[in-house]
Amino acid sequence: MQKVFRDSVHGDIFFEKDMFVEILNTPEMQRLRRIFQLGGSQFAFSSATHTRFMHCIGVYEVVNQFINLSQFNSIDEKEKDLIKLAGLMHDIGHGPFSHTFEKVSNKSHEEYSAEIISNKKGNIRPILEKYQINPDEVISILKGKHPKKQLNLLISSQLDADRIDYLKRDSYNCGVNYASLDTSFLIRNAKLIDDKIVYPIKTVYAIESYLLGRYHMYKQVYEHKASIAFDTHFRTLFLRLKDLYDLNFKFKEKRISKYFYSMFDRGEIPVDLYLELDDMTTIDIIKNLVKENDEILSDLANRILNRQFFNFKVADEFKAKEIKNKLKAKGLDLKYYFIEFKPKKTLIYKDGVIDGKDQSIYIQDWNGKIKSFNEFSLLANTIKEIEHEKIAKKYLFPKEMV
Repeated sequence: MQKVFRDSVHGDIFFEKDMFVEILNTPEMQRLRRIFQLGGSQFAFSSATHTRFMHCIGVYEVVNQFINLSQFNSIDEKEKDLIKLAGLMHDIGHGPFSHTFEKVSNKSHEEYSAEIISNKKGNIRPILEKYQINPDEVISILKGKHPKKQLNLLISSQLDADRIDYLKRDSYNCGVNYASLDTSFLIRNAKLIDDKIVYPIKTVYAIESYLLGRYHMYKQVYEHKASIAFDTHFRTLFLRLKDLYDLNFKFKEKRISKYFYSMFDRGEIPVDLYLELDDMTTIDIIKNLVKENDEILSDLANRILNRQFFNFKVADEFKAKEIKNKLKAKGLDLKYYFIEFKPKKTLIYKDGVIDGKDQSIYIQDWNGKIKSFNEFSLLANTIKEIEHEKIAKKYLFPKEMV
């Protein structure tokens, strides 16, 4: 059984083996068609409505491009299947609006991915076992902890198939050109040496372009003020839901209790219910929340539906106090209507072992010695400056208060 996807980013993508086609046809994978890749960024870039499903297929294709090279012959056929499966299912655990949902859940999409793949009552595990694939091996690659280290690197590193695909796919669909990457050149020159993916010194400029493209995508797309405002509204909506739940509020929308009470109590949703949630289900629930008998909840839901997000501003303490007083005078609760935003620092490149994973990009010099990318890149000083950059405090509040 062969299946072909015609993709705007990679062209035709071929699935030759029945195992992959069967995985694609499971409800768990098909659900990803109903989850937008970029969550809140679609409110800033209106054409960015591509899905996690096509991103997963794109990652599968990039993995394929790497492992089909003669330089990767040390990886046997079963191991190649393991890496492709990990690439295909690496985001199977994403919730509604992708990373946005992780801001209201104590459980990450990686943890849900592992649970979905290993679930004995699900559809993925029986297919894997039918083809003599151990689900735990796929999960270990997703976690970057497979004992054969080179199997982890194409899925979880600073220059992996996941990042290559999402940068190309997101920039294309957003209509920006920050991540025009010379990926075919990088892939063609990749080598496996001593459990590391190593690039020759001639690729340094292409890698710099990749890293800068990723940095600019974060600054201009992923951290766009509309995306941050959507995430904040979504998180604030769930804060209000939780507060009302603690007050024994009787919701008209019965799906609040079905899907979210367990999350309010234990920080997670049972996997069978979690798999019923996608962007469409969640938006439909939010539509009904507009009709609830709570002004704050109704208002927050309405703002999400109609893109009436809070202002996103740098404000000094005097200005912040002035805005707070205006909000109080209007009877608005500062807990929900004046929110301090603490941005994470966006870095170009992180060197060394981070969270148990080797994040270095390795370069082979003209003498065959393998060294860290930092030793060759002109970006080294810029990377240090950005690491020490001061982040301004920002606030979100209703636009009418300005």
